[in-house]
Parts: sequence; structure tokens; C-alpha cells
Amino acid sequence: MNEKDTPPSTDRAAESAIVYTAQPATVSAEASRRIADLTVAELQDIIRQIVRDEQRPLIDVDAEGYLVFRDEANYTAYLDAHPDKYPSELRAYFIDPHGFKVHYSDYVPTPEKAKELERIEQEPTVDAETVFKELGL
Repeated sequence: MNEKDTPPSTDRAAESAIVYTAQPATVSAEASRRIADLTVAELQDIIRQIVRDEQRPLIDVDAEGYLVFRDEANYTAYLDAHPDKYPSELRAYFIDPHGFKVHYSDYVPTPEKAKELERIEQEPTVDAETVFKELGL
């Protein structure tokens, strides 16, 4: 009996029984397949996708010449690097988790409006149940 014919060790068998558990319990049957059940081609596709995702640039340029950021943190860092310009002057936006193009407004509140907003922020809020009762819902 050669090495190929020997049964796998118990440790090896235990390793092949590992199931993906990084996703929530409501995953599809496909996502909960055992690693040992993957074909080489499927594993290569998974690795290619991971590498592709990691190599995506943090900044891209769209057809109209706008800078496109993958996340809000990089977008705000870019805005902070240009404090003398309004967001609309920078021709940049970011893609939110839902796939929408988002950019910050140029609106800067007047001192009076800033005081009013601060005052409103300090006021107590009314819970939803009270509002629903008043509305008869």
C-alpha cells in the first residue's frame, strides 16, 4: 500500500470537515459548503475575486472627470486636505454602501442658524409611542 492508498489521518479528516462559519446562520446552502467539497477551479475563482477586490483603487475617475472614492473616510480626508475649497469645487464624490453617489453640501450655516441648531439639539426629544398616541396610530 503506497502513500496515496493510505486513509487520511483523523486530523486531516477533521480539517476537511471544517465548514464556512464567517457568515450569518441564514446563508444559502452554497455558502455553507465544506472546503473539501470545493474544486480547484472554484478555489481559484475565490482567490481571484479576493485579489481583485483588494487591488481596486481607492480613487477612480469617472467619465465626467470627477474623483470617485470607494468610501466616505477617504472622501472626507480628501476634503480636509483642501480646506480653502467647497466640496462642489473639488469635483469629487464617494459611493455609499447602497451604491449611491454622495457628495457633501457647500451649505455653511449662518451664526444665527448655527445657534438655533445647537439649541434644538439640546432640547429633549419625544419618544415614538407618545407621537403615535397623539396621532391616533
